[in-house]
Amino acid sequence: MTAQGRRRALIVATGSYEHKGLRRLAAPAHDADALRAVLADPELGGFEVEVARDLPAHQIQRRVADFLAGGGRDDVLLLHFSCHGLKNAAGELFLAGTDTVPDRLSATAVPARFVNDELAECRAAHVALLLDCCFGGAFAKGSVSRSVDDVDVEQSFPLRPGRSRVVITASSATEYAFEGEELAESGRLRPSLFTEAVVEGLRTGDADLNGDGSVDLDELYKYVYARVTAATAHQTPHQSGGGHGASLLIARTPLARRVGTVDVEESLAARAKDPDAAARLAAVGELRTLLVGDDVSVAAGALTVLQALTGDDSVSVRTAAAEALVVAQLRPSPAVVELGEDTAQAVAFAGAPLARIFHVTTETRWLRVSRDGGAVIAQADPAAYPEGYGELRGDFTVITRLGPVVVPVVCRPAGRLWARASIPTPDLTLFHDWRVLFGTAVVELVVVFGAAASMLESATFLGFLYEVLRWGPLLVGIRLMEGDGFRRPVGYGMVAANAVFLLVDGLGNVHTTGGIWSWLQLALAVAVVAVLGIRLWPFEQVPRRIALVPPTQRPLAWVTIGAAAVELILLLSAIPTDAGSFTIGGVMGPVAGLLAVVPWAGLCVLVVLARTVSAPQRLFVTAAVVAYAGPEVVFMLGSILLGANFTYVGDDVWDAQGTAAWFPLLHAAVTTALAGTAVARVYRRV
Repeated sequence: MTAQGRRRALIVATGSYEHKGLRRLAAPAHDADALRAVLADPELGGFEVEVARDLPAHQIQRRVADFLAGGGRDDVLLLHFSCHGLKNAAGELFLAGTDTVPDRLSATAVPARFVNDELAECRAAHVALLLDCCFGGAFAKGSVSRSVDDVDVEQSFPLRPGRSRVVITASSATEYAFEGEELAESGRLRPSLFTEAVVEGLRTGDADLNGDGSVDLDELYKYVYARVTAATAHQTPHQSGGGHGASLLIARTPLARRVGTVDVEESLAARAKDPDAAARLAAVGELRTLLVGDDVSVAAGALTVLQALTGDDSVSVRTAAAEALVVAQLRPSPAVVELGEDTAQAVAFAGAPLARIFHVTTETRWLRVSRDGGAVIAQADPAAYPEGYGELRGDFTVITRLGPVVVPVVCRPAGRLWARASIPTPDLTLFHDWRVLFGTAVVELVVVFGAAASMLESATFLGFLYEVLRWGPLLVGIRLMEGDGFRRPVGYGMVAANAVFLLVDGLGNVHTTGGIWSWLQLALAVAVVAVLGIRLWPFEQVPRRIALVPPTQRPLAWVTIGAAAVELILLLSAIPTDAGSFTIGGVMGPVAGLLAVVPWAGLCVLVVLARTVSAPQRLFVTAAVVAYAGPEVVFMLGSILLGANFTYVGDDVWDAQGTAAWFPLLHAAVTTALAGTAVARVYRRV
């Protein structure tokens, strides 16, 4: 869209409120889904979109502040609010969060003054603010008011010099903004009048008033103004701001709208307007032939005339014109997409060449759609399944020059690993700072060596190298978690693997010694896991369901499953020593022993049997497997270097206690097979 800079959008949608005086709004959830779909679409808005749903006011402020503070000088930022709007006794505007109390606005709501101050501090040259909240209090038939009293928008968001800041609101200072509560034909609640107009203008390209193939802010405002005022006489959108922001490009028009139009021949156009209905009916036949022809520009011209004839006063003429449009329009096959165990399906389309120039979009959260030539690939996203899902219903829309085609989608997942967490996100912002996790890990490191102080004097170089390989990736991974691109999944993989190991080591030491150092080590290990969990909450990226293939279709899986089984057997295998024999499970304890094997071996088996593995999952799995198994393999193969001085008891090499070299060599081979098959699977189809 732009030669330089990023295009970023933040949608703040608040529909649920704790205070009984603030009525629940149905539209914000639909506003967010609909607007996200068009803004994030690379062929339309091309924005990187974040959505903040039903958050308390202080969390909204943090999200807004982070969003605006992260804007670069050449970035284009779009901030959209869909919520209740309220004012205090001084007439200042406040935007409601889930915890807003109407008579405690300064402490429980988002002040417009705060948003304006953040806009003033933002480095981005272009910022658009869309406010879908009204400034009056009333309930109308079929509509719900979104405010309590009137507010002057320009006073609440004054224009600051030196910046392009455009504010478009759903209504003026003395009017209400309404949300539609009537069910659409699809059975879903429509977005609010204002946001529905914004979405439709961008999705269909109707907001491209000058026909240049793109929609700027000024065109969008004029289109929305006309749509909303035509729908109700009680709501008038308002625009304020200045500079060159009004000409800011918001979206491109859909591909179908960019097709040039060649007017039909004058003689044919004249017959289409002939007073004789028979002549007009004959013209419809000729226009129909042009509409389904290969010349899409000529077909576009015929389409314009036929659309006008659908309102003809002759029943036969308007019926024939409507039938011509139906014949030319796309027809999906299958007509209803059913997604079951296979979470992806191709949908083919038949229709005129003009109709086959189309754009596809969806507002269904769990559905992902993309074009593959003339077909559409519909795919379910298990990570986005709603709480307590059963049969899921949604749809996607194909936008053609002849109009939209809605294709229903039904998804019947075979099952789920667990239901999506429904507990509200706790306010634990402090624990999202990487330094908290890093500091906890460093303290854990100090305690681990404190607990092993008596053995440090007899430590070998191999033992030192092992600890470096174990702790180094943990500390490096914590920093990588803050990065972008491939660094983030790699960092999470390294940290997750070592967090599991810390739990194993802590439980093993408690079982073996039970001293204060061991209990402190275990407590810190639990703290590391807890802080990591807080950073990941509410686990949006964790798949709730994984499509697996049977081992018979993937022979490599038998190696992985066999290696995992041997890992469990080795926990109970007797290891001879000078003083008798022992088992790893006996030394570490049954809980630590199982925890040392089941999580990482289970991950390897799941990866090998998974039908598909995404790029971020590939990076996470590789980092986790290498970080967990790598130090162990190096450690176990140390027996070749140390000979009779090699010791393998749990996870430490400190002094000579046994001479069973066969055990670490076998364990190293099994661990390598388990890790190697998992990594091989994610990087090639074997």
